[in-house]
Amino acid sequence: MVRFKHRYLLLHLLFPTTLSNPLSDSNEEQQLPSAPTVNEAGLISLLRDSLSVNFGDVGAGEVGGSFGIKYLSPHTNILIIRVSREHYRTLWAALTLLRRIGGVEVIVRCLHVGGTIRKTQHAAIAYDRAEILEAAARRKRAERRRAKAVPLGDDVVEEMDEGTKNLLEQSEKELMEMEA
Repeated sequence: MVRFKHRYLLLHLLFPTTLSNPLSDSNEEQQLPSAPTVNEAGLISLLRDSLSVNFGDVGAGEVGGSFGIKYLSPHTNILIIRVSREHYRTLWAALTLLRRIGGVEVIVRCLHVGGTIRKTQHAAIAYDRAEILEAAARRKRAERRRAKAVPLGDDVVEEMDEGTKNLLEQSEKELMEMEA
């Protein structure tokens, strides 16, 4: 019996047009375009196109059938891709060369490369938790700035609201339920 060996890539999709300026101290809300909704089928199609453009028919043929998206988070824009061990660097390069998703600029960051789904799940949970808590801290700072209660440099979140707790629990549950 032959065992197929895989690599799991934990990736973060950054949409620079949706990032706000952290040095801006104005109270007015900035109208920034929102991140496009990314679905698995569309992302796989974009990756295959990127492989074909950047590595030709041979690169697309080698990697094209050996990868799949295992997890995609709509909240933090992280995803886990499983690819054969021989071709993970080629897929990683194609991801790095990807510039647009849904007409919006994107930067793909590789956060973790692992040989087992379990280690990748733990890395994703840690990253998801950090991102959700940072978003809650930004929201809390914005509320305090509007109320003029706290200086700009205060990053402390004393207590989590129910929405943040639920989002953390839901994210961890989804990641741990993912099958290999």
